Amino acid sequence: MQPRPLAREDTDMYRGALLVAGLCASLPAAAQDTGDVARLSRLVEAQQAQIARLEARLAALEGGATTAAPAPPQSAQANAPQRTPAPLGQSLPSDAHPPSLDARLARIEQAQKENVHVDWSKGTPEFTSADGRLSFRPRGRILIDWGTTTGSKVADRNLTATQARSLRLGFEGSVGRHLSYLLEGDFADNEVAIKSAYLAWTTRSMGQQAEFALGNRLNDRGLDGSSGTISVPFLERNVVGAGIIPVRGFFGLGAAARLYGDGWHMGLQVSGDDINNPGTTGDGLTIGARAHWNPVKTARWIVHLGAWGFHERLADDVTRPTRSIAIGGFFNDNLRVSPGTFRNARLGDGYGFELGTFHKSLWAYGEYGARRLESAAGDTTRQSAWAVQGGWFLTGETPPYLTRGGVWSRPRVLRPFTSGGSGAIELAARYEAIDYSDNPTAGRGTAGTLGVNWYLNNFVRLQLNAIDWTITNPLPATVGTDHGQTVIGRAQVAF
Repeated sequence: MQPRPLAREDTDMYRGALLVAGLCASLPAAAQDTGDVARLSRLVEAQQAQIARLEARLAALEGGATTAAPAPPQSAQANAPQRTPAPLGQSLPSDAHPPSLDARLARIEQAQKENVHVDWSKGTPEFTSADGRLSFRPRGRILIDWGTTTGSKVADRNLTATQARSLRLGFEGSVGRHLSYLLEGDFADNEVAIKSAYLAWTTRSMGQQAEFALGNRLNDRGLDGSSGTISVPFLERNVVGAGIIPVRGFFGLGAAARLYGDGWHMGLQVSGDDINNPGTTGDGLTIGARAHWNPVKTARWIVHLGAWGFHERLADDVTRPTRSIAIGGFFNDNLRVSPGTFRNARLGDGYGFELGTFHKSLWAYGEYGARRLESAAGDTTRQSAWAVQGGWFLTGETPPYLTRGGVWSRPRVLRPFTSGGSGAIELAARYEAIDYSDNPTAGRGTAGTLGVNWYLNNFVRLQLNAIDWTITNPLPATVGTDHGQTVIGRAQVAF
């Protein structure tokens, strides 16, 4: 008698019996306990739930990466090159053969490593690689002034004008953990010039942060002199920062080293002429140094002490070793303290002191500086300047003073106007004096300034300065001492 073929139901029962037998055989006798089986079942269920969650997260990540890339235009799809076959032995992803979790995670991590992070907190996009070793950011400034002068007995000084005080564009970035760079070009006073242009290497030395730079870099000289125009509380630096200055100006092409500690720093700079000087004769040489210290540094109080100095050997082509100072606003070239003439100047020495305090929303500081010039014939002339100034943020911001370097920065606006707030409002006052008159052909001047700064956000500032000035220039002799007032407004965007 022929055996009856197994029906489908019998086949399923047979397979089920074999499966149960196999499972029972694979479990040790001790695992037959009902409690152990229940625990194993719960463990398997928990693992399945965890795998399901991981699968969902991976699907979301992969879907996001896929949808983030826009579909190419139809023409690009038509002209796209043919895809190459998959390598032998490598299956294509599918529902039947999905890639492993490890493979999918590795693919996502690799994609994240190749992403570029973009940060807008400084006003312009700063692009940084995923590992943080490469960065690049455009930077610049727009400073537009309007000013009017009245009260002078010299008709040419009573003028109203507008001026592009500074139109600057550049970029900065870093390569690796230690190397950074900066390059800026500027249009100001009807001239185009290179400003900052240097490479810097930051490392550790003697347990502190050290920075070594090569190129054209801003002086480290006084609280105002070491800070940018966009950061000082008034439209212009005080007369110490602007007038007691080497022949090469605010910048010098050379090498600089700075050491930063907790509430102190010291720096040394050796440089030739400004990078924009014509190359018709040999450069001069300037050696400058500055140090600052914060003997008090708490959440409510900061005290600033500083000192600086420089020695310069002037180049043979120097004909004007002293700058004329805009005592009543930079826009008015007819209103300046005369630098006089001092022929064949060959050596110069300058020094200065700084004292300041910062408390909550209040700040105040004073500076003094002096300079001595010596000619080839041994003649000398002395110059001096001083300034006291203070301010108050009505809206509660803290003064943007940086203990790292002892310089001005820009405030962090608590309620930006561009986001519906009031912005930051600062009142400031300054009195300053500069004296070149040890040279019989040079002048002197004083100025009292009241200022209002309105920071719409961290990058935009509107300023108004009212200046009461007095200058005495020996030439022309018919003018002598002159007195008047200047009102200047500025719109500033700095990023």
